[in-house]
Amino acid sequence: MKVAVLGMGPSLNLLTEDYDLTIGVNDIWKYYKSDVIVCLDKRSVFAGERGVTIDNSHPSAFYSHIVNWDTRPDFQKISLLHYYPDTVCNLDLPQLNKSYCSPFVACQIAFKIYRAKEIHLFGVDMTNHPHLDRKLCAKIKIHFRNLKAALQLKNCDLIVHGEGILKDI
Repeated sequence: MKVAVLGMGPSLNLLTEDYDLTIGVNDIWKYYKSDVIVCLDKRSVFAGERGVTIDNSHPSAFYSHIVNWDTRPDFQKISLLHYYPDTVCNLDLPQLNKSYCSPFVACQIAFKIYRAKEIHLFGVDMTNHPHLDRKLCAKIKIHFRNLKAALQLKNCDLIVHGEGILKDI
């Protein structure tokens, strides 16, 4: 299965319709109606239009580890590990590895739940993210590098589109 994981950065514009499944994060439906949504923040984080967009979305599944989303009919509870994959990313555990951005978890959902053999990242640039500074972006890059290595061991390719911080992992 070929899956596109969608953030909301500039490289989202590179997305084509050439995928079996799309997994977006947060209020992705403002830009693209993904098949699935992953949201790792509380509803209260999404004020105004962002919250309305999420509330009005109707994906086939809405994944979160936060139970205040459980009123959604499409809610699927996930469990995250309590530590970050700073040295290795283990895909054999029932819980998902966490990082500082939702697309990281979305990639694991693509692999573990939807059995992706190719995961393509679009809009996961993090070059102008309002909440991620240089230090957090460096950690995110390490986590994605470890995830890519773990996926390769499972015969799954992680392909980054665009010119963001992950372009050379």
